Amino acid sequence: MARFQARPREDGRGPYRWAHVVKTPQGFAQGTIYHQSGDEFDEAEARELRALCDREGFELRRAS
Repeated sequence: MARFQARPREDGRGPYRWAHVVKTPQGFAQGTIYHQSGDEFDEAEARELRALCDREGFELRRAS
Protein backbone atom coordinates (compact mmCIF):
# COMPACT_ATOMS: atom_id res chain seq x y z
CA MET A 1 0.00 0.00 0.00
CA ALA A 2 1.27 3.42 -0.90
CA ARG A 3 0.17 7.04 -1.09
CA PHE A 4 0.76 9.20 -4.13
CA GLN A 5 0.85 12.86 -5.09
CA ALA A 6 0.12 14.30 -8.52
CA ARG A 7 0.39 17.62 -10.33
CA PRO A 8 -0.09 18.77 -13.93
CA ARG A 9 3.04 18.58 -16.08
CA GLU A 10 4.81 21.92 -16.41
CA ASP A 11 3.51 23.88 -19.39
CA GLY A 12 4.92 27.32 -18.62
CA ARG A 13 1.76 28.50 -16.85
CA GLY A 14 2.63 27.01 -13.42
CA PRO A 15 4.06 26.66 -10.90
CA TYR A 16 1.83 23.75 -9.96
CA ARG A 17 1.75 22.26 -6.46
CA TRP A 18 1.80 18.59 -5.60
CA ALA A 19 -1.51 17.37 -4.15
CA HIS A 20 -2.38 14.02 -2.62
CA VAL A 21 -4.38 11.60 -4.75
CA VAL A 22 -7.64 10.42 -3.20
CA LYS A 23 -10.28 7.86 -4.13
CA THR A 24 -13.78 9.05 -5.00
CA PRO A 25 -16.90 7.18 -6.16
CA GLN A 26 -16.08 8.44 -9.69
CA GLY A 27 -12.42 7.29 -9.60
CA PHE A 28 -9.28 9.18 -8.64
CA ALA A 29 -9.02 12.88 -7.76
CA GLN A 30 -6.55 15.36 -6.34
CA GLY A 31 -7.20 16.30 -2.73
CA THR A 32 -6.81 19.84 -1.50
CA ILE A 33 -3.22 20.80 -0.87
CA TYR A 34 -3.95 22.00 2.67
CA HIS A 35 -6.56 19.75 4.28
CA GLN A 36 -6.72 16.31 2.70
CA SER A 37 -4.22 13.50 3.07
CA GLY A 38 -3.95 10.86 0.38
CA ASP A 39 -5.57 7.44 0.36
CA GLU A 40 -3.66 4.17 0.37
CA PHE A 41 -3.45 2.41 -3.01
CA ASP A 42 -2.70 -1.26 -3.63
CA GLU A 43 -0.51 -2.40 -6.52
CA ALA A 44 -3.34 -2.73 -9.05
CA GLU A 45 -4.75 0.70 -8.20
CA ALA A 46 -1.26 2.21 -8.42
CA ARG A 47 -0.80 0.80 -11.94
CA GLU A 48 -4.20 2.18 -12.96
CA LEU A 49 -3.35 5.57 -11.45
CA ARG A 50 0.04 5.67 -13.19
CA ALA A 51 -1.57 4.90 -16.57
CA LEU A 52 -4.23 7.57 -16.01
CA CYS A 53 -1.63 10.21 -15.10
CA ASP A 54 0.47 9.36 -18.17
CA ARG A 55 -2.58 9.60 -20.43
CA GLU A 56 -3.92 12.85 -18.93
CA GLY A 57 -0.62 14.72 -18.58
CA PHE A 58 0.07 14.57 -14.84
CA GLU A 59 3.30 13.88 -12.98
CA LEU A 60 3.03 11.29 -10.22
CA ARG A 61 5.25 10.63 -7.24
CA ARG A 62 5.07 8.41 -4.20
CA ALA A 63 4.35 10.37 -1.02
CA SER A 64 6.40 9.65 2.06
